[in-house]
Amino acid sequence: MRYQNIIKVLPFLILAGCSKGFLNKNPTDQLSSANFWKTQADADQGLAAVYSYLIQGYNYTSSTNTGQGWGSGTPYWETLTDNAYSGAFGTVATGAIEPSTGLIQSDAYNTPYKAIQVCNVFLASVVNIPMDAATMNRYIGEVRFIRGYYYFLLTQLYGDVVLSLRPLGKDSASYRLPRTPKAVVIDSVLSDLKFAAANLPNTAYSGHVVRGTALGYIAKVYLTLQDWQDAAATANTIMTENKFSLYTGGYRGLFLKPGQNSNPEIMFSGRYQVPNAYSPADYLYTYSSSFQPLGYLVNDYECTDGLPISSSPLYSSGSPYNNRDPRLLATILTPNVLYKGGIPFVPAAIGASAGFLNKKGVDSTRATVIGTQSDQDWVYLRYAEVLLMYAEAQNEQAGPDASVYSAVNAVRGRPGVGMPPLPAGLSQDSMRTRIRHERRIELALEGQRYFDLKRWKLDRVVMPTVKDPSGALRTFPLRDTLWPVPQSEIDLSKTYNNAAFRQTPGYN
Repeated sequence: MRYQNIIKVLPFLILAGCSKGFLNKNPTDQLSSANFWKTQADADQGLAAVYSYLIQGYNYTSSTNTGQGWGSGTPYWETLTDNAYSGAFGTVATGAIEPSTGLIQSDAYNTPYKAIQVCNVFLASVVNIPMDAATMNRYIGEVRFIRGYYYFLLTQLYGDVVLSLRPLGKDSASYRLPRTPKAVVIDSVLSDLKFAAANLPNTAYSGHVVRGTALGYIAKVYLTLQDWQDAAATANTIMTENKFSLYTGGYRGLFLKPGQNSNPEIMFSGRYQVPNAYSPADYLYTYSSSFQPLGYLVNDYECTDGLPISSSPLYSSGSPYNNRDPRLLATILTPNVLYKGGIPFVPAAIGASAGFLNKKGVDSTRATVIGTQSDQDWVYLRYAEVLLMYAEAQNEQAGPDASVYSAVNAVRGRPGVGMPPLPAGLSQDSMRTRIRHERRIELALEGQRYFDLKRWKLDRVVMPTVKDPSGALRTFPLRDTLWPVPQSEIDLSKTYNNAAFRQTPGYN
């Protein structure tokens, strides 16, 4: 467990100034919990503290906070896959992860537990504020969703993890908690998400979690469990309740403001707003070569006839990016495309040895971004993924029926993309391959691929085939299916004689 950081976070809550747009405010002051939790305005400020963890990533106030992998740094998860490369995650990507690796290995443990502690304090305290039951349950539903969201992430990375549904303090019991079996934690996750789905408004998303957000993550959990029937049914509920739809303003606009404002496709996001909450996304992905998409991903985009580049007559090695799925050039900055205010991108000139840069969620037209405060929201869930989750689950339980084709083709044919529909007569296996391809392309560089490969049990198959621009070969030892908890946690557990808290198998 994150003993050190959990104990330090409270009794003080990081709190934001209260206003109608409090989710767009950066938490700026601290108030003693003894003098707090008196009014609904206090609940709003506490809720802002909870939501602030969605933009804790690299980084919304300074470069000393949690780094790559979070908030606008979420794409760095892709560097653990065949989609992208970064030296920052190289130790993990090349199979050399250890309990003392640090960076993402420790951040992936510490950051969720900090957020969970703030959630637990909120849930234990908000019940003291006078308000009607429906309003109270809405507050509780939003925060239980966030708690379930972070516990779900922890289980995907570490398996069995410490489960606590109450605020932790300096009492001996808080220091002696064991790692709870993953199945029990998942039950708690589903309980939180289902409470949220039952008590949140059934409306479009506008920054606050809504019923559809919770249902979307319930479907994600069921997919991970390979509970195809419940996954398909949950995704179908979102589809039939008709509160979300594919965005018609262009694929690239999903990831840039103002296209993100009141966007009918976005279901969950970390919301940035200059100057109170900002990110370095434009600098990080345009001026820095620390994150580079790989040719493996680029080559997987079909030509506009729906055929792969290996068989399409539209493909030319002399102009390899012409006649390709439009999502390619909306997602990846390719050589000689103008950027930085109108100059051509020359990979060698900035050390982009993979040959590409990320364009998704990046305003690459800026003439200069050094010190610029970027305000693009980071999107964690959108309706296109719901359609693909439905297609995957329905295909696994019933085969490629008409509803599976309809869901996938809606994503492929979305406005601004216009890729041809899938061919008729696909077998279940062939449809599975197509759906997995579609997830890779539609959700490219959104931080999804690593977790998809894990749940498909393809991580150990795909990763050893990848060679980085540095020349290093990726590896994926069996033990890396689960990560080690930080060594500092093991050392602390020994200090408090917590024999029940053990290191992940394979890392002792």
